Amino acid sequence: MIVKEWTVQSGGGLNLRDMHSVRKRIWWIAAPAVLAALLFQLYWLRQTYRSQQEAFVATATEAFQKAYDLAIIRTTRVMAGESAAGKGSYNFQAYINLDSDSSAMQALPGPGADTGTIRLDTAHLPKGDRNIENDHPYAHFVSTLFASFTNITPDRDSLDKYYRAQLREKHIHLPFTLFIGSKAVAGANPAPVLVINPTLNNPAKVAGVHFSGLPGYLLQKMGSAILLSGFIALLITGCIWILWRIILRQEKLERMKRDFISHVTHELKTPVAILKATNEALLTFRGMHDAGKTERYLRHSGGELERLQELIDKVMQVSRLEQQHLPLQVAPAGIRALVEEAAGRFSQLPDVQITLRFELQQEQLLTDAHTFHTILANLLDNAARYNDKPRKEIQVTVRELPAHISFAVTDNGNGIEKQHFPFLYDKFYRVTTGDRQDTRGYGLGLSHVKALLQQLQGSISVHSTPGKGTTFTFQLPK
Repeated sequence: MIVKEWTVQSGGGLNLRDMHSVRKRIWWIAAPAVLAALLFQLYWLRQTYRSQQEAFVATATEAFQKAYDLAIIRTTRVMAGESAAGKGSYNFQAYINLDSDSSAMQALPGPGADTGTIRLDTAHLPKGDRNIENDHPYAHFVSTLFASFTNITPDRDSLDKYYRAQLREKHIHLPFTLFIGSKAVAGANPAPVLVINPTLNNPAKVAGVHFSGLPGYLLQKMGSAILLSGFIALLITGCIWILWRIILRQEKLERMKRDFISHVTHELKTPVAILKATNEALLTFRGMHDAGKTERYLRHSGGELERLQELIDKVMQVSRLEQQHLPLQVAPAGIRALVEEAAGRFSQLPDVQITLRFELQQEQLLTDAHTFHTILANLLDNAARYNDKPRKEIQVTVRELPAHISFAVTDNGNGIEKQHFPFLYDKFYRVTTGDRQDTRGYGLGLSHVKALLQQLQGSISVHSTPGKGTTFTFQLPK
């Protein structure tokens, strides 16, 4: 009956070949998906960078033009003499030739206020330390006229000062280099980031500016976009990695379940064959008429029935623990009595020596005696079973801690490699030496121990040195 139950469970899932096929399909689906997501993130970041770059160029150009206007006006005031109210004025006359498609603007020297003439007095130009947009609505127009029809060029220091102020208002803090004149702009190395032509008819009067560290500034501005993109990429990659780990773990569990079914089937065949043989001996060969044979056969049958009962109990215990917790009967119990009772069962085995060591002040423990006995018996059984030494030495050490009682089971057996530690408490998992698995077992003992300790609010840990022995330590609250 047990074999049928486990066979049905195994047949209901995926076999190893199907798992391998699923793994390949997931890989072929996941890899292009991750690649496409990463490429999309890169494209999105590139577009965001270009948008930031365009916005920066527009803002910096506007600020540069305003600073250039301020610098032209400031330079004009200095050249005209700021203390003389009427000194250094220019008359500009604009006319349109209706017979042609072109228009012209001409600067007329000397003072005067002829009809159709715009007279600009440098003494009344807006000062550079005030907001030019608010103080003088024609500041850009005035600057363009002076730059186009006079030999006035802005003072570099003034242009640098005003441009820094404009950038500071726009929260741009980057070092820059100014280039004034077409020759300076053409021979600039590195090339200017932006160039303006503040005149109407003189392409030689251009100005440029180069910013140092602009890529880093733009990347810093789009820091939130980079973080979001990185988070999305990590999330996608992490999901694929977790899915891959799940597939591998399922494949491993399927392999362990298959081995477990094979092992249990073999374990069932042996006692069934022996019981069948003894039954035939008693019935066919008149074994019942021989009291000695009858007793011997019945003893063999009893031993095999006990093995069957043990196997059934372990499988049923694990099945019940998966469905729900077993009811506990917690009551005060003597620690020494509990340990001695569990150890007494194994101390009679051949070549097994069990030493008990107690470091206690409190002799009582509030626990479930049957559950405690099962936990300690499983650990002692493993210590005696997985031991190839001629004399199997086991020591049980009980220590009292501030809030817990610690129980350590140490043996001088084969030891366990650290690579097996994460899987020791998995159902059906068994530690093998190479391709050998000589010791009988079902891979359920430690899984059962951990489940029972969780019910008792306890914990378990392992320390092992290959070839020298293993120590399992579990703690229970007082």
